[in-house]
This record gives sequence, C-alpha cells and structure tokens, in this order.
Amino acid sequence: MKVYSLLVVKDEADVVPLSVADALRWSDKVIVVDNGSTDGTWEALQAMAAAEPRLVLFMRFEGPFHIGLRAKAFRAFRHEMRLGDWWCVRLDADEFYPGDVRSFLRRVPWWCRTVKKQSTDYVITHEDLAEGLVTGDFATDRIRLRYALPQKRAERRFMRHSPLLVWLARWRYPHPWGLVAKERIGVEHYQYRSVAQMQRRHANRRKAKADGCGSFSHETGSDWRVYLRGRDECVKVR
Repeated sequence: MKVYSLLVVKDEADVVPLSVADALRWSDKVIVVDNGSTDGTWEALQAMAAAEPRLVLFMRFEGPFHIGLRAKAFRAFRHEMRLGDWWCVRLDADEFYPGDVRSFLRRVPWWCRTVKKQSTDYVITHEDLAEGLVTGDFATDRIRLRYALPQKRAERRFMRHSPLLVWLARWRYPHPWGLVAKERIGVEHYQYRSVAQMQRRHANRRKAKADGCGSFSHETGSDWRVYLRGRDECVKVR
C-alpha cells in the first residue's frame, strides 16, 4: 500500500520542517507545490529534499493561489498509483497526525473511499500573549499551546486510489469520492503559531481572495487579531 501526500505551501518556514518530517513517517511520497514563498520555506524544503528522496519538490508557482494546484500534482503522479493505494489529497503544512496513519487506512472498510479528519484546532489566546507563552519558535511553543476551539472540524483528507478518479482544476477534491468512512482520523492543527505568522497569514489570504482564488471565504477579519481567542471561548486540551 502506497500513500502519496499532496502539499501546497506558502510562507510556512516556521512549521514546515517539522510537519513534513511528521508526514514522511507514513507517506511514500510528499509532493510539494510552493506558491511563491518568500520567508525561506522553499529553501528549507530544498535542504530536506537533498537528503530525502521521498520529498518531491514538484513545482514552484509564483502566480496567485488557486484551488487547482493540488489537482496538477495529482495528475502528474497518478500513473504511479494502483488499486489499494491512498492519496492524502490535502496535506496541510500546519497539521500533524499523531497516530499510525497507515494502520488507520488499512482498517478502512473496502467499500469506503474517503476519510475525513477530526481536528483539534489549537489557537493562541489573548492570555497566552499576555503571559509571554508565545516566543515565535514553534518547536518551543507547540507544547505551550494548550487551548483549542470547542468544535471538531471534519474535512476530507484521504481518498482511496481508483483509475476512475478525475480531478479538474476547478475542483477542491477528486471525483467521485464515494462513501465516507464513519471513523475519522485525528489531526493536531496549528493554524496560528506566532504574531509574525498570523500577520503573514492574514496578508497572504487577503491577497489571494482579492486575486479571485476561490478559497478563504471564512477569512473576514480586518487584521490578524481576529485570530486570537479568549480562554473562556476555548477548551483546554493539555
């Protein structure tokens, strides 16, 4: 059983070495599209790829983000896949899978073709900043982030390979995705990691929306502070 993971990144230098190393625990290939990073993300990935052949730097796209970037990578590598293999159709640079992903996929019933995530979405609270818990070094701060949103987000992450899968540039995922497995795979999601990272995220996503990317409709705040939460709005995870 092969697992190929499709990763699109932009300005994730603070987290991408750790998240890619985590994904390589269970991926036969991590296939990367860089959407014009300027913060050292691409250089960090190049250094990793020089020592790790399973990390494939597929392309660097300098234009505006659009949802078809993963589809292009999928079409380029689908000929290597066979029945019984799996795609991580959306590997995000800020997500970590704490369990045994391959064992999870092996026990998915044969009649199910899609697996959704159940994510723990960590946040930075106003209190975290006031107490100086966020230093800007994610490797240090990760364990300090103790609060998460109360709801568990469920989004498609894995799809079983089939010769019938088609992924057009205007689609977020391949089709047909078939039946969805009842059991969801756990994910730790760190979309907010430091003040500088939240500022970059907000600016990048506002620009992508202005460019007509077709994503990020939920990004409505006037500045990066919209990402902050109060601890009374969250659940304490650890």
